[in-house]
Amino acid sequence: MSDEQIYDSDPNEDTSWLVTYGDMVTLLMAFFVLMYSASKVSEEKYEQVAQSIAQGFNSPGPDAIVEIASSESAESESTESDSTEEITVLSPLTNAKEMLDQLIEERDLDGEMSTSFTPTGLKIELSSSSFFGSGSADVKESMVPSLIELSEVLQSLPDGDYQVEVEGHTDNVPINTARFPSNWELSSLRAINVAHIFEDTGIQKDRLSAIAYADTRPEAPNTDANGINIPDNQAKNRRVVVHVTRHEVM
Repeated sequence: MSDEQIYDSDPNEDTSWLVTYGDMVTLLMAFFVLMYSASKVSEEKYEQVAQSIAQGFNSPGPDAIVEIASSESAESESTESDSTEEITVLSPLTNAKEMLDQLIEERDLDGEMSTSFTPTGLKIELSSSSFFGSGSADVKESMVPSLIELSEVLQSLPDGDYQVEVEGHTDNVPINTARFPSNWELSSLRAINVAHIFEDTGIQKDRLSAIAYADTRPEAPNTDANGINIPDNQAKNRRVVVHVTRHEVM
């Protein structure tokens, strides 16, 4: 007999494990096929699945979803554009207000000059009691430098983009002199004299306008319910107001 031994399978050996092994291999193959398919989804399959889901839930199909997304994107871009434009419009006025507030602090003009934003632009209020003598339309010499600096700030705004309107206001006390027959003439000349200083210091004439309101637009009631004058309110109403607004091109 040869030294080599031939081993034959034992007919009585248990081979049931092969079934379990085969099932496991089949499951692994199915798993890898599924993973491969998921990583290779075609556009056609996506649309088919999306349409099936849409029909099942009664919602828009993929085209509608894309359209909605595009619409939202366009709306977002439009809002961003509007916001950018608004910032561009307001930025020069914001800078001007900051410079004027600094001027007020440096020259100790609190209560004599004030600034605020309005829906249309920037408003600068000048107290007539501080800038003019009683019953006079001439600017006090001591206040001229403040108006010159105010003019310089307004000149820093982009040329042609902004209009400067000067308003004259009085209280309810009537005036009747040879120079000022009424508060109309007084408020008018005060506004004009401020506008002249602006023009003389560099603001272009076509950007300037002056208007008189006399006592027709008080900031506060001149009198109480009994018709008695309220001095503090009357002082508030004696003012010159400078409105700075963006020029609208027709």
